[in-house]
Amino acid sequence: MCRPDAVTACPACICFILFTQSFLIIMLGSQICQFKLNTGSSATKDVLITVSWALNTVVAEPTQSLHRTVDLVIDASTLDGITSCQSAAIVDKNDAPLQDEFTSTLINHILRHRVPGSSEIIVKLILPSKDGFCIRSDFLERRLDGYQHISHIQGFLMPRQEIKAPRFESQNGANGVTSALRLHHLLQHVTGAIHVPTMQRLGDLEKELVNRLSFPWISPVAIPEKRIVWVKGYEDLESGRRIWEAAYALGIKVVIIDQEGSWAQKDDPRWNHLREAFIPTSIAADAGFTDRIVAAVRNYDKPVDALVTIYNAGCVAIARACEILGLWTSPPESFIIAGDKYKSRELELDNGEAFKVSSVDALYARLQSKDHEPVNYPLIVKPCMGWGSECVAKVQNEEQLVEAVARASGRHEAGPNPRTDVMVEPYIDGPEVDANFVLIDGEVAFFEMADDFPKLGDNATNPADGSFLETSMVLPTGLSSEEIEVSKNSVHQTLLRQGFRTGVYHCEGRIRYSSKAYDTRDGLTNLYPNDTHDSQKKPSFYLHEVNARPGGYFVSSATMLTYGVDYYGIHILSHLGDLDRARALSVPYADGAQWWLEVVVMHEDKPGMMKTEDSGKLLLDTYPDIRAAVADYKTHRKKGERLYGPTATLFSYLAYFSVVSRESREDCLRMAQKVRDKFTYEIE
Repeated sequence: MCRPDAVTACPACICFILFTQSFLIIMLGSQICQFKLNTGSSATKDVLITVSWALNTVVAEPTQSLHRTVDLVIDASTLDGITSCQSAAIVDKNDAPLQDEFTSTLINHILRHRVPGSSEIIVKLILPSKDGFCIRSDFLERRLDGYQHISHIQGFLMPRQEIKAPRFESQNGANGVTSALRLHHLLQHVTGAIHVPTMQRLGDLEKELVNRLSFPWISPVAIPEKRIVWVKGYEDLESGRRIWEAAYALGIKVVIIDQEGSWAQKDDPRWNHLREAFIPTSIAADAGFTDRIVAAVRNYDKPVDALVTIYNAGCVAIARACEILGLWTSPPESFIIAGDKYKSRELELDNGEAFKVSSVDALYARLQSKDHEPVNYPLIVKPCMGWGSECVAKVQNEEQLVEAVARASGRHEAGPNPRTDVMVEPYIDGPEVDANFVLIDGEVAFFEMADDFPKLGDNATNPADGSFLETSMVLPTGLSSEEIEVSKNSVHQTLLRQGFRTGVYHCEGRIRYSSKAYDTRDGLTNLYPNDTHDSQKKPSFYLHEVNARPGGYFVSSATMLTYGVDYYGIHILSHLGDLDRARALSVPYADGAQWWLEVVVMHEDKPGMMKTEDSGKLLLDTYPDIRAAVADYKTHRKKGERLYGPTATLFSYLAYFSVVSRESREDCLRMAQKVRDKFTYEIE
């Protein structure tokens, strides 16, 4: 028996067989044919290029793969100066061209993306192994995002396109089927092309495709066109670009409802294809919000299949609008519970000695009452209704408690939905985590946890000196498998108790009695074994909040980049009731996370007017090693924009960077620290 990763030659069938521990790749012996290119130039005659090609077979366990591949190696020596052609065709015997439109499209793509000066162009083509319909047209680009051994990737599918698999068995060279005829037949079924720099990378990529395309990307049934109305469409295109691209690739029409003057209202080629229409409407979450949404949908001249949002303040009103319009929604009552910190806490099996007050006077009455046990410090104070950790404070004594309650009760005292109620609960001294779920019919379709690193407020002795705004998040989590499972089971039951059964949920909390604790050792803050851990106490999950939506944009993007799971696409499909595609998109890479990733959020640490043109780009241009480690970033505040500093009442930041490492978690953390150390900007 051959050892794993051994490569052996089989003279009888002229093929190469690559054995690995999990699957078998059979690379059939390469064949030769020629392409004739019509350059359209009077100075250049038709050009013949020689192509070596091979059809590969991948047999994956435990289920059959939905793809096969063809490797093309093109002799580029005759392509000097040629970057496009009017037409291209495979040449059969007797120089007869096998003309078709797609071959010209493919060759033009290959020519545009060849590496200048290279003697060979090496491309792997993706073909379907079964008939059906594409569940998402950009699946190849999205699932290979972050793979480092390719130079370019291009999908050729349209949204919801029907897919026909080649008849591989009938193309075996019998009955006069030549190499040219066989390749011509295969090319009519290509769904994507991937350029690699060397021949060695073809084999690496073949194995990686088994990992990355480990989900049912072909639907057995036709996918009807649907239309959603998305309420509140982010502040600009880049702040939510992946949402609109997902909807487009899924074949879903998008109508955006937002305030007059939104970016989506403008006519612009960058996004005209991503949204069908814009309806200017006040999105103030007041008493009339539901009626305005219902009227906007009813007045639109095309049928609407779902209302979708990630707008925290509007979730309840939009759920009620769905009920009026006969569209799918989780119960409005569920959103009411999830949006109220104290109602959520009341439903937990252990309410953690939390209590609610609506004013400083009510707090004094509670503290002086003999009907209640004395409070134990430290405590956490937060508005019952709130987002982005606004007005959350850790207090050490009664004086700080009174000040924090006064501040939190005034946060939403004015506005469309006045609220002054405040929750006071114990401070849980354990690692904080994000627990992200995809639920379908009450079952967990996907779950992952990320570590929320300590905030300034965790270690501040004075609440005024430290907030609980996000600063750093790392995935996958560094907690034990037991603590991950405890968290998963606990939050799953929380979601069901609150009445949620289908959707994407971003939940936050802390691990009590964890075997890990944050510490700084050798200059690196990380989770380390907890020296004070009592092994007799079992870990448990203490809920902070449930967000009945995907996490923030950079949080959800991090999951997509790490696991290949797109929360926004699933969020949209869940509202449409397209649960088969939602399940398909919930399947992560077969090998799990492709790297360690830390999201570094650079907050506004001083008020003023931004003077630096683009602080994020400046950092990447200055430090090539940082650029190589950053998979995603966005500069949120650019030159000329006002900064409100750390005392701003609304969450705002300068930039975020998704820093990755395939080597280790520690390597990722060290590079992320370099991002923080080297990030600079000027104000005026």
